[in-house]
Amino acid sequence: MTHEQSPKPSRPRPAAEFGFSEKEQLYDRISHERLLEFLADEATQVHRIEESTNNYGEFCFVTLSRPGANRRIWVGFYGLGYHEYRERWLVDEWFWYQNNPLPEKLRQDISREEAIERVQERSAELRRYAKQPPQTKQGRLFEMLADLTDEDGAYSEMQDLGDLADWLFDDEE
Repeated sequence: MTHEQSPKPSRPRPAAEFGFSEKEQLYDRISHERLLEFLADEATQVHRIEESTNNYGEFCFVTLSRPGANRRIWVGFYGLGYHEYRERWLVDEWFWYQNNPLPEKLRQDISREEAIERVQERSAELRRYAKQPPQTKQGRLFEMLADLTDEDGAYSEMQDLGDLADWLFDDEE
């Protein structure tokens, strides 16, 4: 007896609808100017902008969607905050991830003008803080691992290094 499953339809990728470049797809990030372009584009719908936290720090989270071939394609961005493990302010770049559509009761629509204004206000506020000392060696190591794997993979690797990382970077204290 064979068990055949019908192929699951592939999840639409945001690259075509958002026009992500090869580099933007590879590194899952875009420039601040690029986010402003998305916000100003008539095809973009802004659903949410909020300041919140994740495992890596406090950021501004922006949820956008654009029309796709069969349905809207949703993408979340986070930036304009301090990434604790990278030990640096994210003011000139935004990380992106494919998002799932929000349930109707959570869906909010924000005008493009309001969205641009809110992002620019947050940017102006954070740029004052972004002039801090450079990353430590540990911050640079995390960033390198995160760029080679992903944020969660880098976090796991740093946890695995444990005391070894303290020994490697002891001269910084």
